[in-house]
Amino acid sequence: MAVDLVMSTGAALSLSWSMDGLNEGIAIELRESGESDAGLPGDTVDVSGHADWERFLGADIVEISPTWHIPNEGCPEMPWAYRLGFSNGSSLVIALGAAEGEEFTYMPDELIVFFDERLAASYRIPASETSSRG
Repeated sequence: MAVDLVMSTGAALSLSWSMDGLNEGIAIELRESGESDAGLPGDTVDVSGHADWERFLGADIVEISPTWHIPNEGCPEMPWAYRLGFSNGSSLVIALGAAEGEEFTYMPDELIVFFDERLAASYRIPASETSSRG
């Protein structure tokens, strides 16, 4: 599972869940135009026409701020959420987790996108001292 933000150049900023043994977190990479994300499971869904994404289209990413956690005893800190700030003053948060009705719960192999700052600030996991918003 990944969230790919495709730039006007065709390059994509890709955020995906990643596990290496007990280390779980969000991997972030910049893929050049034409590079495939074939190694990731799931189908691609274009959400650029969805109302929640409209304010981000055409805006530059001006800030990328990770939020850290220690996934298991003896593991190094790993990012579990990223807040992306945009040139138009808007922001969103991509975090490890799953929606369960109106609640959110930590799930290391699923991603949540928060468009609401208050909701992102309220989402916390036991292994982190800060909210998903940072």
